[in-house]
Amino acid sequence: MKQTDDQTARRASAAEVVGHVLGDLARNDSEANRQAALRSERILEVIDLARRNPDVYTHDADPGFAERAAVLDIALRLQLSEDQVRGVQATAEFATSLLPDLWDRARDGFASPTAVRDVVSRVRVLQAPVGAPEDVVAAACAAIAAVDAAASEWVLTCPPALLRRKVRALVDRLLGDRTTQRHTRAMQDRAVAFDEAGDGMSWLSIYGPTAALHAAYRRLSATAKHRQKAERDGRTRDQIRTDLAISWLTGEGTPTAVTTKVFVTIPVQLLAGDPVPVEQAEIVGLGPIDPLTARQTFLDAGSFRRVVTDPVRGVVVDMDRRTYRPTRAQRDWLILQHGTCARDGCSRLAVDADLDHDRPWAEGGTTDLRRLRPLCPRDHRMRHRTRTSYRTRPDERTVEVVTPTGFRSTAPPPF
Repeated sequence: MKQTDDQTARRASAAEVVGHVLGDLARNDSEANRQAALRSERILEVIDLARRNPDVYTHDADPGFAERAAVLDIALRLQLSEDQVRGVQATAEFATSLLPDLWDRARDGFASPTAVRDVVSRVRVLQAPVGAPEDVVAAACAAIAAVDAAASEWVLTCPPALLRRKVRALVDRLLGDRTTQRHTRAMQDRAVAFDEAGDGMSWLSIYGPTAALHAAYRRLSATAKHRQKAERDGRTRDQIRTDLAISWLTGEGTPTAVTTKVFVTIPVQLLAGDPVPVEQAEIVGLGPIDPLTARQTFLDAGSFRRVVTDPVRGVVVDMDRRTYRPTRAQRDWLILQHGTCARDGCSRLAVDADLDHDRPWAEGGTTDLRRLRPLCPRDHRMRHRTRTSYRTRPDERTVEVVTPTGFRSTAPPPF
């Protein structure tokens, strides 16, 4: 009996400790939600100040470029991407103006940033079109207000998945027979996304009309089923579908086959069969690839530019130019040297970048490798249209950003 009482006491004591920890966890979560809402409001405040005082960020007082420069300033300070800042901005602007009850929950710590973002993404379809009659605008505002009132209560008790289902169901009821309009609006968001997954693999996702994508998937599946029976090479149905999709999208075996240049650096030891090469093969700007893929790429290179690197013998390329436009060789070398946009924190590929003179050509700059750096089109425009400074560091591989508010970016750590 005494042993049973001791076990009961220990369980009760442990349960009390766990309860205290869980209580602290809940309070910390609420505080995190409050801080996230406050951060969103501060982001909106900075962007609004930039719009109202565009001369702080731009030479010509352009509000649009002032806003872009402010977004970059925020992104650098918070170590976020510009797209992430834009996402926070869009969600907060919508919620603070059209979902005041839900935003009050966020400010009080009862609604997470994810919950607010989920509700906003589903309520957008209720907005009235630009230039709509007053009665249509009023009806749209009433519908959004109804969702705001309901969601601000549901967020207190519903887990994320249930909250999304309930908001979606309510929005569908409020839309009624306006499904065609909703589909038209959704069609404006169709997109293709590319995401690295590691191990030399990536995802290519398509967001588009269900009927068209279903037909594409059926064609992939039917062809894969036929090939699996005919070839019997050990590939699974999913593997064959993937190989087919890549082959079709790149136009393999057709006159319109892809001609996009992809740079692959391959160590000479790897080609010689050295089991432990000094360097790894990599797709420039994206990262390492495995030795088998590298060797096959070297042998089958069609749309690839093969560059064999030698870690012992360096190649010095210095092509000082007296003309404004860089040569193809200069561009290729800079792509290999940088991989991505040279600006701190930017991961856009150098192969798609503009070549920028660190000292403007009109001010006596030269088209020399040491004076050129790849900047993605977004940063290239920012460098010339705003007061943001882009300074090439002595290593000639990275570009420091100095914002008009005095913030200096830091060099990324070496790999």
